[in-house]
Amino acid sequence: MRQNALILFMKAPLVGRVKTRLAEHIGDENATILYRLMCEQLLSITLPHDVDVIVAYDDEARMSLPAYVEHKPLLYQSGKDLGERMKNAFETVFAQGYERAILVGSDIPEVDELLLKEAFDLLSSNDALLSPTLDGGYYLIGFHADTFCQEAFKGITYSQNDVYAKTLSKMAHLRVAKGAMLSDIDTLDDLRVFTCKAFTTPLTHFAQRILGTLPHISVIIPVYHEDETLLKTLAHLREMAQNKNYEIIVVDTQEKTTVEHLALQDVHIVFAPKGRASQMNEGARKARGDIVLFLHADTLLPNAWDTLIQESLHVNKAGAFSLGIDDANVVLRFIETMANLRTSFSQIPYGDQAQFFKTSFFRNLGGYAEIPLMEDVEMMKRIQKQGEKIALLKSKVLTSSRRWQKEGIVYTTLRNRVLSFLYWCGVSPKHLVKRYKTHQK
Repeated sequence: MRQNALILFMKAPLVGRVKTRLAEHIGDENATILYRLMCEQLLSITLPHDVDVIVAYDDEARMSLPAYVEHKPLLYQSGKDLGERMKNAFETVFAQGYERAILVGSDIPEVDELLLKEAFDLLSSNDALLSPTLDGGYYLIGFHADTFCQEAFKGITYSQNDVYAKTLSKMAHLRVAKGAMLSDIDTLDDLRVFTCKAFTTPLTHFAQRILGTLPHISVIIPVYHEDETLLKTLAHLREMAQNKNYEIIVVDTQEKTTVEHLALQDVHIVFAPKGRASQMNEGARKARGDIVLFLHADTLLPNAWDTLIQESLHVNKAGAFSLGIDDANVVLRFIETMANLRTSFSQIPYGDQAQFFKTSFFRNLGGYAEIPLMEDVEMMKRIQKQGEKIALLKSKVLTSSRRWQKEGIVYTTLRNRVLSFLYWCGVSPKHLVKRYKTHQK
């Protein structure tokens, strides 16, 4: 028996049980194949001669083992949660007489021979080792038999972004080395980042093939009593697209005010609690494109809108179109001109200008603030505070004049300006929304 044990934490590659967050975007079958390739890649690493590999396997049903696990030293995971399963795995290995043990997750493709060698070297001169992931978790943890800390696995919620910090605090009495920070692959954004790196492995090739089948732009349309306008918007969107590399996600409320009245084709239908911000955020969670475009149901996109967006995001991370109003009324033309001057001066486009983002950037921002009004302005101000430039395209979207016509041009314009002014002065959107009528039939 050797002194060092490498515990590889793996799950049985069962469809629907592995990489579930990723499966929402690429499908259960593809997610399962990716996971199998991750495990195979990890097990193919050449290890130092004094390290034994032990696979800690999670399969309550005790199904037949996949080929890459056969003939490997194996122990079955036990425990009511992840922390207890890891603790039990360490205790089992130390009971077998190993002096040092390192446990590694199976979804970190950047773990390689050099990293593992360095990990054992660090552990040999420290009491413990903990290596973080970019999302606040960790992918590797190690102890000596006489420094093993059970408390490191207790009271931790492993789906949170403070797992590394909380685990480290429970090991405060030990001399803990920190390994390299890496990324796991839990989400579609993680997969995209991974494939941009210079790896040539079966895992990378398969990931690139999957990403090549996904739409490039996700058009997200929140709706509430929009059956009068939605079909026209969708038809125009398709007609004006230069390519077909997009998907359309219509997000209705749980009241189903729109989609039950229309025969929608080639559209993903999603439901969310009422509120433009919550509906748009839910659409973004389902989006598969690396760009998200948020479109009002009464707004028409310009010709070649998809190409215009892609070109503008080569440099920037967010942007919007100029505003047009589909009415020849002189007053509305003046309002349109003043709105575009305001946008040019403030560099803050509003939601009716069809805001768009790189998907990873939008998700890193945490999405729209779920406030009842002004979520579009709040988002743009947040981006500006980060020092990011917002692309403002000259091409115009055409928004419907129905609200001005229905509520009165003078009243609607003054109401909108007053609400904007009050928001800029710090008045809460919860108070402002009382003065703003939600469109419905």
